Amino acid sequence: MFASTLHGSLIALVACLALSSTHIAAAHTEDEDLGTVLSSQKNLSTFYGLIKIIAPSNAAFENIPGTSLNGIWDPKNASIAVPILEYHLLKGIVNTEDLAPGPSIFAATLLTSPAWTNVSAGQNVVLARQPGDVVVFTSAQGSRTTRTRGDIAFAGGLIQVIDNLLIPPTPLSETLQAFGLNAFLGALHASDLLSALQGDEDLTIFAPRDEAFRRVGASLDALGADELRDLVRYHVVRGRVAASATLTNGTRLAAAGGGDVSVRRAGNNLFVNSAQVVQPDILIANGVVHVLDNVLSPRAAAAVPDPDSVSQAPVWSAGGDGQGTPFTSAIPCSEDCPATTTAAGSDGTERSTARLTTTDGVSGPTASPDAAGREFEAGTGLWAAAGFAVVAMLGL
Repeated sequence: MFASTLHGSLIALVACLALSSTHIAAAHTEDEDLGTVLSSQKNLSTFYGLIKIIAPSNAAFENIPGTSLNGIWDPKNASIAVPILEYHLLKGIVNTEDLAPGPSIFAATLLTSPAWTNVSAGQNVVLARQPGDVVVFTSAQGSRTTRTRGDIAFAGGLIQVIDNLLIPPTPLSETLQAFGLNAFLGALHASDLLSALQGDEDLTIFAPRDEAFRRVGASLDALGADELRDLVRYHVVRGRVAASATLTNGTRLAAAGGGDVSVRRAGNNLFVNSAQVVQPDILIANGVVHVLDNVLSPRAAAAVPDPDSVSQAPVWSAGGDGQGTPFTSAIPCSEDCPATTTAAGSDGTERSTARLTTTDGVSGPTASPDAAGREFEAGTGLWAAAGFAVVAMLGL
């Protein structure tokens, strides 16, 4: 009966992997099925209580940390619970011990619900091994989660135990606002391109930081409507979710508005044309954003960086008081607008406060709780498919 429940409740299972920190058994001499591994643990009553039901109970998640998930989590609503749980199931076997220190990698998950993501291969999680043998998973708006126990083998793959929930990436507009990229967000509104881009599949976006816009504000303010649209499209690559680690020296990417952008590397520094990537790999609902230190120009596609310079010269004529931020007046706001904050920076500190919504702009999709059984049953048979990794939340 346990095996039947296991196969029929794959997605429920992922939510219920509340593996307590000090009771994980020593490594097994050979891979066992997941039920055997978990049944050998003494402190798994929460897990067993949940796996026997189709939808996870509120009790299993009453200790969810203070993240944006708190505002929408409803374990009885399959349209909310299922996608969040799918985001904790990685495609393929991810062995964290094999991760090399250094650049982050993207790992695709089973989250493909169009209400939550528009990444064709499945929404990504960012993985990185940091000094001190610390493995970090990064999800929405720079939210960081640390591996506390890794590579627990079962017949279908590996379990990675983490200390916090993974949060599905939010739409482009919310993510830009959370990271304080207000000028680029304003340019999207002013050019009437935001809605179209948020509906696109598989995007790589190079978003200049606000300071870059302020440095050349006078030049940008003089742009006509068509020129502004061309400018914005030149910062967008369609049809590819490009992790920074995959952007090798000499790579050329087709910009959405025509022309190419060129990738260059110098040591650990990454450049797009002559602009430096100052913050890479920010996940969004339909792709990834890389933050630049300068505004690109389709008329300066041949610009190259000076790797020996601390900062790169702008390709637009400098002109602006450095105070006013271009295009921000185009950002609509209502009385419940979240405050603009700065999100996770290079120090990894989580500072995001933007409200979590789905790709259709709703604060959590609404669907009949009666659909829960049908949603969960759709996972039947996946358990026996190709190997995969489970990312389990610790200490709930």
